Parts: sequence; C-alpha cells; structure tokens
Amino acid sequence: MKRWMLLLLFAVLAASLFAEEELPLNQFMERVRFPNPTATYAALDGQIQHRRSGESPKSESIYFAVILQPERMTGQIIIGGREGYLIGQTRNSGSSETSVVPMQGSQQENPMLGYMGVRASDLTMSFLFYPVVKELDADSVKGAACRVVLLEAPDKSEQVRVYIARNYYFPLKAEFLKPGESKPYRTLEVNSFKQENDLYYTDEIGLFGPGWRTRINFNKSAKVGLFVPGDKAVSSIIRTL
Repeated sequence: MKRWMLLLLFAVLAASLFAEEELPLNQFMERVRFPNPTATYAALDGQIQHRRSGESPKSESIYFAVILQPERMTGQIIIGGREGYLIGQTRNSGSSETSVVPMQGSQQENPMLGYMGVRASDLTMSFLFYPVVKELDADSVKGAACRVVLLEAPDKSEQVRVYIARNYYFPLKAEFLKPGESKPYRTLEVNSFKQENDLYYTDEIGLFGPGWRTRINFNKSAKVGLFVPGDKAVSSIIRTL
C-alpha cells in the first residue's frame, strides 16, 4: 500500500509519516483528529450519483470547500448549484462543536443532500470528534491494517465504528449504528485519493445503506494547498448560490 499522510475532512498534508510503535488509544485519536498544525485548504468540484431501490438514478453537481486550521474548520457544500450548507467546527483537545447552516437562498423543500443519504458533516468527518467509547478488535480495509474505534454522539443518538489506518492515522471506513444495534444503518467508505501540490486529497467517497447507494467523485477540478490568511484567492473558495 502506498504510504500516505492524509489530512482530516478530505484535506491534505505536507508530508508522509513513517509507521511508529503503537500509540495508546488517546494519543492515537489525538493524531487522527489533529494530524498537522499546518493550515491547508481544498476546493473540489465533481458529481454525486444516487441509486435507490424502485426509483430512477439521480445525479447532481457537487462542490466541496474546506479550510482547515489547527483551532477551527470552515467548510461548504453546494449541490446542484441551488442547495448549499456552511459548516463550522471548533477544534481543540477539550471539546469540539460542529454547526451546519443552510446558505442564504438555498433550496429548503425536498433537500437533495439528505435524500441521497449524505450529511454535510460526513465530508468533514466531524464524527471523529465524538467521544471515544472503546477500541474494538483490529481489522483491515482493502488490505490496510486498521485500528477500530467505537465513538458515540454526545446526545447518544448513534454510535460510529471507525476503521482507521494504523500507520497513517486516517479513517478508511465508518459504520453508523443506531442505539443498541450492531448492524450499521449507513456506511461511509473512502475509496481513492489523488495528489496535487505535494498534498493528498480524497477524490471518491461511497455511502450506502439498506436499499440505497451514493457515490461522490471529485473529478472535475481540484485546488489544494497551504492556507495563508488574507490570501484573497484562497478566501474566495467559499462561494455564493
């Protein structure tokens, strides 16, 4: 497997990490949640495709932008050019809060993102900041050795079984579980990566549940790099509807 150093929330890192001795769980999760002190950004254009049993397939354009700084994250998703969300997250060792706010002028009725089984916070992988319940038996995803960690939403509404690449500190799969159940009702998989400006980003994500499947391909354009506050070209990645 190619050695990757991957940034949280489909973002990017400046360099790879060598495998180390196994860290205690709390230190391991700290590395997963805060992989790099360097601020970075990504602006990705692509397509989202959805299939649901008994219905015609649907396809829409999708735009995802994220600015990652050590203390905060700012993100945006626009689907079909008419439905958009702003995502914010405070990021520190003690706690983390995520907000998702519909953009001004966003389509309110029959939202497509939810219909396609996607949460705005999926693309920023905000679930990684859920409190840790425990570590489960190790497993692998597509040949990559993973530590498996069970997380739980602060409001107890769900648990997430996350498969994290042991040597690269990046989640490759997340299984979302309803309280008291062991079978996931939705699953997120990171399928592939690309490189630009010596930084890696996720270019294909899959989500699925009973009777439906969604694939997101960021295959139209990608701008990825180091974030410099005040850089107008970078600041402009947050779009309007």
